[in-house]
Amino acid sequence: MKTQILILFFSLLTLGVNAEGNPIMKATSTKSLVINPSLWKSSHVNVTIREEISGNILLNEKVGTHQNMRSYNLKNLSDGAYTLELSDALKIQSQTFIIQSDVLSLSKDITTEYKPVNTWDGKCMNLNFLTLGRETTLSIEDKDNNVVFAEKFKASAIHKRYDLRKLTSGVYTVTVKSGNRTYYLGNQKI
Repeated sequence: MKTQILILFFSLLTLGVNAEGNPIMKATSTKSLVINPSLWKSSHVNVTIREEISGNILLNEKVGTHQNMRSYNLKNLSDGAYTLELSDALKIQSQTFIIQSDVLSLSKDITTEYKPVNTWDGKCMNLNFLTLGRETTLSIEDKDNNVVFAEKFKASAIHKRYDLRKLTSGVYTVTVKSGNRTYYLGNQKI
């Protein structure tokens, strides 16, 4: 029941963050890609283009959502598969595209992944994360990069409170690894 409520919460949260649905990503006849960042409700989105096979990042920039359209000229990219990612503080939307013989074609599939959300209440941390069943690991490291706490999950969602009062005073780094992504949730003084 708790999982169903959490999934409903994230679904409603998504509607509030991006009420217009998926952002516009379209290919033009001039081997360009056009996005519409104004459809996002956050103040900016991060735009990343990476090679599909190597994972090399070719473009990574922050774009203000006050812009209606943003065009990317891809004429210098060689034939191959690439991924376009748009992200904000809560989610990442990805769409693959292929360049072949100077023709750019977008996949119709757009995937959405939600980022973990953590809040602090004194020396207690609350973690909420829609993992969609991916194996996920939470780790907390001290200033010397020693793992002082780690937990693995295989649930579809995580909603958990951690009491960290037993840790010695200091600055700790919280990291969540899920699937092929690593999320750094920042440093926290305890």
